[in-house]
Amino acid sequence: MLQGRTPLIIASVFAILAGLAAFFLVRGERNDIQRGWEPVAVVVAARDLAPGDVLTRENLALGELPAKAVTRSVVTAKDVSSSPVIGLKLAVPMLHGDVLLYSHVHSTSTDQQLSQAIQTRGRAVSIRVTPESSVHNWIEPGDRVDVIGVFRDPKTRDSVATTMLQNVIVIATGRVGGRTNRRLLTEAERTYSTVTLHVLPEAAEMLVLGQELGTFHLTLRSPEDNEIYDLGDGRTTIGTLLTGERSKEISRTQSKIFKVEIIRGKNSEMQTVP
Repeated sequence: MLQGRTPLIIASVFAILAGLAAFFLVRGERNDIQRGWEPVAVVVAARDLAPGDVLTRENLALGELPAKAVTRSVVTAKDVSSSPVIGLKLAVPMLHGDVLLYSHVHSTSTDQQLSQAIQTRGRAVSIRVTPESSVHNWIEPGDRVDVIGVFRDPKTRDSVATTMLQNVIVIATGRVGGRTNRRLLTEAERTYSTVTLHVLPEAAEMLVLGQELGTFHLTLRSPEDNEIYDLGDGRTTIGTLLTGERSKEISRTQSKIFKVEIIRGKNSEMQTVP
């Protein structure tokens, strides 16, 4: 009797094993499919927000995203305790329900790494400025400037002004770098007493020594003007101012180059100054 049932028992055992194998296989595949789709609590906008709004517990809320959609740029509920965003300013507009990213939050100048803005062979060097010597603080990171040095001639003791460098890139003003959203800064935060320039090592030496011997003035360039110009002897002295010949030539040249916008009714056109 037992021998007759043995094949049935063996078949039943194999059927059970096959069923268990299929069960674990299906469950494993289901786990693989579900892995990464677990909900993660993330920070979202509780209402529409505008750039400059201060993030508070009232205008932020918690939402959910699948784990595989949560990158390091997303602010999660867990991140809030270690990287608080409450009290910081928003750099971009957000709609109700939008997920908050770290790039949405206004980054202060202190968390920037200025060395990342320096190119190979380049050097960052800071010079002292005043509002008058920096176009009344209109110069911003990314602008191009010329550097004028004012010194005293060791022989004549007369003051001499000379354009030392042309078309120099500004990479910082005070503690404000190129990645800072200046629109969110207060008037006091925009004010600066130093400007950091991107130059070659040889030019950095000139600026360091020149700063010890005299003063610098920065002239702001058009973003479309990257030319290096031949300025002749490149010196302006008290004699240059008193003779007036150079002034006349400059006036004639400027009248041919610079244009002004003439508006007549609804029409406008650019014309050279007569």
